[in-house]
Amino acid sequence: MKSPRHSRRPIGTRLHGALDYLTGTTLVGVSRLPAIRGRFAGRALLTAGTTHLAYSLVTDYELGALRKLPYRVHLVLDAAGAGALAVAGAVRSDPVDRFVPIGVGLYELGAVLLSDPHGTPRAVERLAVTVERSEEEVRAFLEDPVSVQTFSPDGAWSADFELRPAPGGRGTEIHAAARPADLRRAKQLLEAGELATAEGGAAGRRGVLSGVLPTLDTGADGNS
Repeated sequence: MKSPRHSRRPIGTRLHGALDYLTGTTLVGVSRLPAIRGRFAGRALLTAGTTHLAYSLVTDYELGALRKLPYRVHLVLDAAGAGALAVAGAVRSDPVDRFVPIGVGLYELGAVLLSDPHGTPRAVERLAVTVERSEEEVRAFLEDPVSVQTFSPDGAWSADFELRPAPGGRGTEIHAAARPADLRRAKQLLEAGELATAEGGAAGRRGVLSGVLPTLDTGADGNS
């Protein structure tokens, strides 16, 4: 039996990154067109485009150069910039200065609404791991929001998993669309009740035990 799958939005981080650079460069280019260059609409698009490109370069996603800005913060900036652009246009009387910024703002808001804040290619890789616990215990753990926050603190857990009896009565196999690190932490918590840590490190960091635990199940088909 599969757990209900969380609804995921169609634009993942990689596609969103491509749209960021396409949108930013397009806005800068359009701002130089004779029809709007030197007027409010042109200045607004130039500011929006350059700002968009700047924080996209430092966003923590596949196409980011420095990867310092959390992706969710990036989405908040997208929404704030789009809203500001639309509002700034709405108070203008000239049709071009009014409708060009409003149109661009609505487009960017639409892109934010369709973007999945958890969507990364790594999060959809299907893996398997064996846990020495009963299926009931494992299911209750994986469906508990507090437990999920512990083994997947950044919210990447998709809740797309299937449980099967492990061969030889060794416990339960978890087959999930998840990142290896999330499954490794879930296994540690289920079997040991705590996360292995390096000496002097903060709880939840990779330690000696987590370094030797298998990412994939020894005997289960990780592609199932």
